[in-house]
Amino acid sequence: MIETKTAKVTIKSDLSGSVGEGKLLFKASDSPWSREKDSKGNDRPNKVTDGPFLFKTGTGRLGMLWTSWIYDVYVQGVAYSESGTLDGPWIQEKDPITPPNFGHGMLFKTFEGKTLMAIHSHKKIGEKTIRIPHLFEVDLSADKLVVVKPFIP
Repeated sequence: MIETKTAKVTIKSDLSGSVGEGKLLFKASDSPWSREKDSKGNDRPNKVTDGPFLFKTGTGRLGMLWTSWIYDVYVQGVAYSESGTLDGPWIQEKDPITPPNFGHGMLFKTFEGKTLMAIHSHKKIGEKTIRIPHLFEVDLSADKLVVVKPFIP
């Protein structure tokens, strides 16, 4: 498997292509929690970064939600930019921020001002894998994103 990387690239103003070279932000192997087994069953860093989403905390700290795997379970992690810019360096949180089987998180505010994370889980039904949407209440008021509880509308 080829290792995916979270990177940035400048896009032309007409969106017809990129300008210059991309810049690596981080790899899944930079995270202490993103793990997989090789073909011989040996533990090693995972190679998948997926679904990045940028946000700012209440103190103005720049964070990024991103998805990877712990062995065969989908998980949602978070990293914070030490410099406060997209260039990082990006410091990975020690543990995922959600229970197992959640990924591709995005944040939004309700009309009432509550911050929620929209995210999905997977479920196998017969030969098909379906994605099930979920909402979690989150707290961004301090220096870190904190998942508070599932949100039930």
